[in-house]
Amino acid sequence: YLMKKIKVVIFDFDGTIADTMAFSFGRSLELLRKEKIDLPEKEIIKKIKSNSYLELMKEFKLSWLRIPFMLRIVKQTQRDLYSQIDKIKIFPGIKNLLKDLRDNNYRIGILSSNMQRNVNKFIKIKRLNFFDIIYCESNILGKDQTFRKMMRKYNLKPEEIIYIGDEIRDIVACKKVGIKIIGVSWGLHTFEALQKNGVNYIVKKPSEILKIINEN
Repeated sequence: YLMKKIKVVIFDFDGTIADTMAFSFGRSLELLRKEKIDLPEKEIIKKIKSNSYLELMKEFKLSWLRIPFMLRIVKQTQRDLYSQIDKIKIFPGIKNLLKDLRDNNYRIGILSSNMQRNVNKFIKIKRLNFFDIIYCESNILGKDQTFRKMMRKYNLKPEEIIYIGDEIRDIVACKKVGIKIIGVSWGLHTFEALQKNGVNYIVKKPSEILKIINEN
């Protein structure tokens, strides 16, 4: 009898569990208008959904000197989200997936660049009392460091963890720390973008996730 390797399933929050996209896109568009980027809205959103942050800097010809300003906007967006969190929806099928994972004795966690109080408030409102681990650190550009800290804190090995996320930077971070990642196609980055960046698995709906985890 082989012990299942994967013991811990860690979720990203924005774009994976919580549909914060419209809120964040609204803010990103305001930000890019301030930077005098005059592309049509559709075009901008298409670029955001297909490119990593670094690629976007090039696409929009933004100077590296603007990064601190951008990160401040991201932070402000997160602060503003707190009062709006009751309007944010949970992606369909996620709650059932969490129940199934719990029934299958997996430890369940969240690792997010969003603020802990946003995540906590969302979990409370939606009654998602499934999580053993909630680790938040607004490390937009160095998520691999956040993974390492979380693993140290909870004494986890990379081979016991599978991550579920929606962004290119999630894939990059997971590769750096040796964690397998399931990309979800309902979040920020497109199916094609996730595939192109070397995601281990990719799903179109939450119900496909348990099967992949059970096979690992």
